[in-house]
Formats: sequence, C-alpha cells, structure tokens
Amino acid sequence: MPGLTRISLLALVLALLALPVSAQQIYKWVDEQGRVQYTQTPPPKGVEATKTEINPSKPTADRSEYCLAIQSLASKIASLKASGIPLAAVQDSMGDYERQHSVNVSIVAIKELAAYVYNAGQYGVDAGLSTRVYNACLGGSFGSFAMKGTPRSGGSPNASGGASIEQRRAVAQAGTGWVTHGMIATNYHVIEGKTHFSVVFSDGTERSAESLSNDRENDVALLKVEGKLPPGLPLAKALPGMGADVFTLGYPHTDIMGKNAKLATGIISATSGLQDDPRFFQISVPVQSGNSGGPLINHSGEVVGIVTAKLSADRVFAQTGDLPQNVNYAVKIEHLRSIVDLYRSNVAQELPVKTGTLEQLATRISPSVVLVIAE
Repeated sequence: MPGLTRISLLALVLALLALPVSAQQIYKWVDEQGRVQYTQTPPPKGVEATKTEINPSKPTADRSEYCLAIQSLASKIASLKASGIPLAAVQDSMGDYERQHSVNVSIVAIKELAAYVYNAGQYGVDAGLSTRVYNACLGGSFGSFAMKGTPRSGGSPNASGGASIEQRRAVAQAGTGWVTHGMIATNYHVIEGKTHFSVVFSDGTERSAESLSNDRENDVALLKVEGKLPPGLPLAKALPGMGADVFTLGYPHTDIMGKNAKLATGIISATSGLQDDPRFFQISVPVQSGNSGGPLINHSGEVVGIVTAKLSADRVFAQTGDLPQNVNYAVKIEHLRSIVDLYRSNVAQELPVKTGTLEQLATRISPSVVLVIAE
C-alpha cells in the first residue's frame, strides 16, 4: 500500500477487537450450505438477509472516568510526538507514566493509543484529536480496564457477588478460551493487567482459574483450573495453507448476542499477518469483541491457531478510501505449543482427530470452549 508508513499500518489494527461508538448493523442470512450466518457486512449479492441495528449501551461511570485518563494519556503522547520522540520510545515510557497516575492501562491498549496519536494529524495539527480519542474510548477502543481501586463485590476474589457476566464485563475483561492438555488456552491480552480469573463452561458452570504461563510477545497464555475438565482440543501437527477451510467458536458480545458460543466460518486468506508477519494467519472468519483467544479449527477438529485481532475498517477507509471486509488475524498454533509442552498433562483426555461435518464438529468441540473473565 504505497504512501502508508509503518506507524499508519499499526494504527489500523484494533488488537482488542473493540466495539465501535456508532450503532452496529448485524446481518442474518443463510449461505449455500444452509448454515445461518451473522455478519457485520452484507451477504453476497442476491442473498436475502435480515438486518438489525444495535445501538451501543450507555458507558458506565467507571468507563467514563477511565476514558478521561486515556484522553490525558493521548495529550501526553501528542506532546512527546511534537518533541520528535520516536513512537517506539513513547510506547516503552508509557508504562511508567500510567503507573504514576494510577490508571490500569494494558500495554496493548497503550500501543494502540500511541499508534493512533502518531498517525493522527500527520500532515498538520489535529485539533480534534482529544475529543476523538475520548469518544473512541467510550465506544470500547484503547482497552477495557477499570480505574485502579474500583470497588469489588464481596466474597472470594473470583466470586461474582451476584453480578451478571454482562455487569462484570463493564469493569473487567472477557474473551474466549479452550481446553487443551489439561489447561485453558487464550490470548495474553485477554488476561493482561488482571489478577483474578474465571472461566464459564457451555453449561453455565463457572470456576476459578489461575495464570499458569504467558507469552506476551506472541499474545498467548495458559490458565490452570482445578478439577476435571472437558476433553481437550488437539493441536494441529501441520499448518494449513492458503484457501484452507477453518472455523472458530467463541463468545462475542455476550451482552448483545447472548451467552451461548457462536460459530463463524471462513478460510485462510494468507499464511502471514500484517506486513507479512510470519507468526500470524490472515483469516476471513468474521470475529467480534469477545472472540479473542478462541480456537481456529480445521475440519479434522484440530486447532491451527488462536483468534487474535481484526483490521479496523474505519481506519483503513480513512487511510485508503477502501472498506475492508473480514480481514482478521490468528496467531499460529506453534507459538502456543512451545509453552503447552512445558505444562501438558499426560493423563488429560483429548478429543480425537476426526473429520466431520461442521455441525458434527461444533457439537463435539463446543463443551471444550469457554468464556474467560479477567478481573
């Protein structure tokens, strides 16, 4: 893409799959194989669809306070940019800054914010930056963390205190995880900055979890849950090529789309990620906020990757005039395997590697896919 700097490209990625400020349009349609699809983009030409417009909920007081802090951080970053300090140096220094000001901002959110600020006004002064940052934050961008010291419900650290999953997500962070070799795998950014974790199984059972191992650079993490777990998903021994069919199960927007796991299908669009990053696949599987950490599965029931990020359609359009559709990314499974091998249980039950229809695979796999809540 001529004319785009590395900073511009980084600013296009919403690593946390954030919810936009404006209303969302959800299309429900049936594909050629009779499968019901829910997408944010229209179906192929000539296919009938039911369109529903969903307005975002009013931000909580905690979220508004957090976004004021993000707005302040943006102003600080803008001043550093004006001083000629490189983006990388700014991203490294922001961790100290947020700790000094008692704001719990993840490093992923800081990088997203810094890239956004550095890309804004690159051809002159951006007078509206502060307001845009605040509004984007209210819509879900730049992290999903509460202010430090936010009161918690009584009871044990992982107890919900009677709060619903949706209420807890307002001051917590949620994503998808899945069982493998006696552990729960997910994205690192789903649990980053949090200390209390729980997982919710497909039958609604919720259990406490502990952080077992993390690989921040590759955005993968393992959680430990006491007691018996559903059978684990097998890790693929061979990586798929371009055009291979894949699907994911996950828990996107549980406050809007419901608490049951959602299935989405697609293909491997490329065997490398943004700027040809070899750690990632580019996938056409539609993903939303909450899909982070979900398994990317082939038609033998093997996990080939972990759903990680999506390309921001709004930002790409602002930069290029094009509107991308279903440009998403998954980290390759080999980057999880390296830490799984350190902790894997030889007695944990695993699902068989067995080809089946999509319906058969979904039925077999869904009990092993969980909602991860980090608080």
